[in-house]
Amino acid sequence: MEEMKFHIIIAGSTTGEGNPLVVELKSEYMNVAYISYFKNVDDAMSFVEKHLLERIIILMDCRFGSSCFEAVAKLRENNSLIPIIFVSSSDINKLPNKDVMGMINSENVFIINNSDVIAAKEIIEKIRNQWNVRFDGVLEQWLIRHPEDNSKEAFSEASTGRTYSWTDILIELRKQTPVGKSFEHVLNEYYIYQINRSKK
Repeated sequence: MEEMKFHIIIAGSTTGEGNPLVVELKSEYMNVAYISYFKNVDDAMSFVEKHLLERIIILMDCRFGSSCFEAVAKLRENNSLIPIIFVSSSDINKLPNKDVMGMINSENVFIINNSDVIAAKEIIEKIRNQWNVRFDGVLEQWLIRHPEDNSKEAFSEASTGRTYSWTDILIELRKQTPVGKSFEHVLNEYYIYQINRSKK
């Protein structure tokens, strides 16, 4: 099976093309990743919002500034599945405990030193493995292989009567909206039912 491409979004003022970590990652993933650079965190977040149908990893060089916490909080309001790797030379132990714990306890948020290439690669590989088993990743692969299904009806919301195509569902899943969560919940219940049924 052909390996699926993904985006590595590099956001921040100092993690540019010449940064040793970026150079190494570019070399490692040049065949499977699109790498984009944004000095402005808001521009990076805007790009992410426009590419929700695609696989994205954000490397954020924020030096643990307040603007980074705000950007992550804003992103997490609509996109809790997108992984963020904070890249910093700051001493994590000297940071306010509340801010550090808030980040560490967030799903799909990682913190590494800006020179730790090994840690960065390990996290990226972990994320790529999760994509292959997480429902939104599996659905994305299906839609790529079966484009004729993209616009077919997948889900109907009983309370509003609104219908969602498979492409709509993928976006709802990536955003983790109530509709996306509801669809995933129903599907999980169905799979559990089928597993239990097959045991009888």
